[in-house]
Amino acid sequence: MKLSELSTKRATDVLCEIAPYAMAIMTDEELVAELKAAVDFKDADTMAEKIALTVGKLSKILPILLKKRREELFGILGALNEKSVEGIAKQNIIVTMKQIRDISKDKELLDFFKSCTGTEESE
Repeated sequence: MKLSELSTKRATDVLCEIAPYAMAIMTDEELVAELKAAVDFKDADTMAEKIALTVGKLSKILPILLKKRREELFGILGALNEKSVEGIAKQNIIVTMKQIRDISKDKELLDFFKSCTGTEESE
């Protein structure tokens, strides 16, 4: 569920609930280092090479999120979707992947956390 779809009361409750989880993820030094290291496409001549480089980057980021920071990720998903961490862990992986994709597209939620960390780019 998107932050913008929630009432103000529910959204503030959700933000308070996910804040510790988000902080743990956003301050993970290994994850931050991987996110800062840009994918270098200068030697990629074809789209297939660019995709391969992107997959290589994801292969470094996903284990951090899905193994090391699993509980935090499930906590965020649970709060946003009104489920427990255990409920998220037991649901179908396709549902979980859709929820992760939805979070990554929730501009308001991402902008809120960017503004809190001072990483919001000036427009």
